[in-house]
Amino acid sequence: MASKLIALTGLLVLAVIPVQQRQQAIADPEILEHLPAAASPLARALAGQSLRCFPGKFTRLPNSEKVTLAGRQFDFDGLTLTARAGDADGVVTLGVLGALKDFESETRLALAEYLKRFTNAGIDALVLAGDIAASEGEMVQLMLSACTGRWPVLVLSGNSESRAAFNRAVLAAMKVCPDIVNLDLFPRVDLGGATLLALGGYHDRRFVHQRSGCLYGQAQIERLATLLPEAKTATGPVVFLSHGPPLGDGPRALDRAVEGGNVGDPLLASFLVEHSIHFGIFSHILEAGGASDDGRGQPVPPGRWVERLYLNVGSANPLAWQLNSGQVSCGLAAIFRLRGQQASYRLVRLKCR
Repeated sequence: MASKLIALTGLLVLAVIPVQQRQQAIADPEILEHLPAAASPLARALAGQSLRCFPGKFTRLPNSEKVTLAGRQFDFDGLTLTARAGDADGVVTLGVLGALKDFESETRLALAEYLKRFTNAGIDALVLAGDIAASEGEMVQLMLSACTGRWPVLVLSGNSESRAAFNRAVLAAMKVCPDIVNLDLFPRVDLGGATLLALGGYHDRRFVHQRSGCLYGQAQIERLATLLPEAKTATGPVVFLSHGPPLGDGPRALDRAVEGGNVGDPLLASFLVEHSIHFGIFSHILEAGGASDDGRGQPVPPGRWVERLYLNVGSANPLAWQLNSGQVSCGLAAIFRLRGQQASYRLVRLKCR
């Protein structure tokens, strides 16, 4: 009996230590410099290409390695992740945060509220859809704050991050949270009911704020297309993730900027149509936050299950922002659900303080 108690106490200590380290690192990310490098297959693969925005030649490991993310088992082939078992309830639920931007006290309060809502919704994965933060330290703090152990944290860059700082932030955060996945370099994740296909960075150099930011073009889109055959043979639909939206049309589109009109990416719009990708999640063009599209230019009401759905989740930052809809947003997030070949969404709107 005594030996069993000792063993149980040891397990509890092992479980508490990472939580303590995570909290300490959120308060002071510099302590991560003194911890050993993360040893997971994902961390090792990322360390080998930490100066890249996108995967190189899409080379794969001779044999897949097992990766555990928030208690779920995945096979990792050096490029993609595939769940070993299907989704438990048959509905893949994503929590999505775009453009958090900073780690100020108001943003921390907002993030805590989002995480509470995501927990209540029973999400299967949390997506940080670009513009996480401009500084490396704040990126680490936000990633670790989102990393509760309940879900994988899937991160991609937007038009604000430097590629080296972004990759360093992911590697640093993984030292105390192995549940983080860098979608810039590992762009396909099969969640056992839906497959996420991601493209980090942004398409327009004028709005890439860092000299070493991630600018994608035709070559990166074509390379990503080579992953589609496998994605489409997986269980469930393909969901495309990118910080910037595709080119749209009209004032209600996902890419409608106040001064610039429709400023989305025409290459991305063509890619989605050509490859019949019926679901997409984006976050840039903040004033278009909350806008949805059924693939035919019509908005989709929250809660309705549809066979095509593109959504701009907008900015999760609590700074007041005038939306194209006429509403003032003080923080937006989304809960995006997939069931069979249909999807629905619900917006999480924070009250203005």
